[in-house]
Amino acid sequence: MQMIEMSRPLTENEVLGVKRADRYLNGWGDFAMLGENVFLSLENVDVSKDVEGACREAKARMESILNQHPDFSTLFMKDDHMLILMGDAGAFGREAMSGEEYNDPKARLAHSLALRGELLAACEKGEILALVDIA
Repeated sequence: MQMIEMSRPLTENEVLGVKRADRYLNGWGDFAMLGENVFLSLENVDVSKDVEGACREAKARMESILNQHPDFSTLFMKDDHMLILMGDAGAFGREAMSGEEYNDPKARLAHSLALRGELLAACEKGEILALVDIA
């Protein structure tokens, strides 16, 4: 995995977020980090060969997510964090949660809507913190 920081050095929490997103994607492909816990998959460009193209694709995908139906999927990951997927993007909880909390429909809905809000806010902001090349 090669990480390209875009406008500034990443914070320690942002680097941890990159590592968590990499684990969750499990080698699926290159991705962009939009926030500490928000990522966007890149399918049409190899980050190592075309950084500008990767930025264009990420911006287009952010715009697409903002204009799509607000459906999302929730997953409870092995490390006890919730992950939501919305189109080509995902957001994961910063804090672990119990399986009991995840299985409570009201708690799961509250957590997932908060994560969806973070994901949409990151797409609206349009900032790419880092591009990640899965070699």
